Amino acid sequence: MLLGVTCLKAQRTLDVTADVVQFRSSEAASKWEFHYSFPDTCLRYVLAPTGYVGEMYCRLDVASDTGIVASDEWVASAASPTSTPSHRQFYSGVRTLFLNAGSYKVSFVARDINDSSKTTRTTFRSNIPVPGMRPALSDIMFVMPGSSSEKFRRNGLSAEPNPRHEVIGNDPLLCIYAEVYNARRSALGSFDIGVSVLDNVREEQFTTFIPMKDISDALVIREEFSLLGIPTGVYTLQVRILSKDRQTVYDTKEERFYLLNPDAPAASGRMLTEDEQFQASEWAVTTGSQLELELELSDLLATKSEIDVRKGCTDERAKQRYLFRFWKIRDPDETTLANERLDVFRGHFKRAQTFYRSPTYQDGWRSDRGVVLLKFGQPTQIERFDHNTDAKPYETWFYQEIQGGVHFYFVDVTLQQNYKLVHSTMIGQINQPNWFNLFARAFSPNPNPVKQQPTVPR
Repeated sequence: MLLGVTCLKAQRTLDVTADVVQFRSSEAASKWEFHYSFPDTCLRYVLAPTGYVGEMYCRLDVASDTGIVASDEWVASAASPTSTPSHRQFYSGVRTLFLNAGSYKVSFVARDINDSSKTTRTTFRSNIPVPGMRPALSDIMFVMPGSSSEKFRRNGLSAEPNPRHEVIGNDPLLCIYAEVYNARRSALGSFDIGVSVLDNVREEQFTTFIPMKDISDALVIREEFSLLGIPTGVYTLQVRILSKDRQTVYDTKEERFYLLNPDAPAASGRMLTEDEQFQASEWAVTTGSQLELELELSDLLATKSEIDVRKGCTDERAKQRYLFRFWKIRDPDETTLANERLDVFRGHFKRAQTFYRSPTYQDGWRSDRGVVLLKFGQPTQIERFDHNTDAKPYETWFYQEIQGGVHFYFVDVTLQQNYKLVHSTMIGQINQPNWFNLFARAFSPNPNPVKQQPTVPR
């Protein structure tokens, strides 16, 4: 670090994809599995006795409202014959916890052991329902086709996780694993498992039925389906428990997946109505606390009139549609599947959650630095000044493209990593030109004043 002033060190995000899949374990607890995957090219490799090795430190924390209930940490390794491998494979792993029914906050962090600048951190909510007595499906687990790894066998069947939900190839195979509960208890007799692939307007592209019998209350499904001829795109996998006449649906689970078939490029498809676009969007299935968080975040970019509209949305469907339209008008290129503006915003949110947490703000995006980052994006330049005898820690952020160039000044007033915005040259922001003397000067008044000699009367 430089003496007096340091520049923000560039951080690179590790390409780690994670998925959570739940299975029943007992009447009281669920088998909660954290599946992760990373490409062989994302780590820095160092020389080992038999080639080169890359290592990634991982930590997983699961917390309820009363505190952390489970933690896990491990090192994931990858091997290569060279120090800079070309991509050949993905490495996968499974970490298992047993959790009671409830709502949990999950935090995951991964760091390249050989390159500390490469890291990733994410937080999300995971809800574990109370086990019921009716016929039910586990979560749907995507698995790799053709894998024979003994490491990933499940109930005697091959089930190497595919947390990326990617189905790739000239003859793409969709491979799934799932469990069916309470079939015998519910006396289902003979019944079917319906498997369908739906496109972006929920039209069926593929459907098949798997005959089953109620010989147990914990049945296993491990199937592979050819998707030959289906165009490249984003699809929804729908799995249902059906009565034998297929008139009664006992339970349904859905998961999105990504199909890449070089011989069947993406079809242009018909034009969708706005309602169809909404139904196919993520906002149509965003609910609960995640929906409220998305609304809070949208307020950072919203105009006054948009906030007035948002406040008038009282039911869940209206809030979902508000978010759909809010981000639709900010999409810079509607010809692509992605909303690039939303992707950038979420990247800034992830960065704020990672780097701007403090005892005051467990959610880093709520801090002053987090709010400025989400509102105005990545600064052109950041200067960081360390704590010394003359000044408390502070940062200056410069944005070259805003109002001809503006500065934001943040001071760690309480010395608890909670940097407070104390001054900005941007119109409409807090303005306190004397910010340094008011907030950043280390001691006020001087802790070592010069003692005055007493005046001796003559």
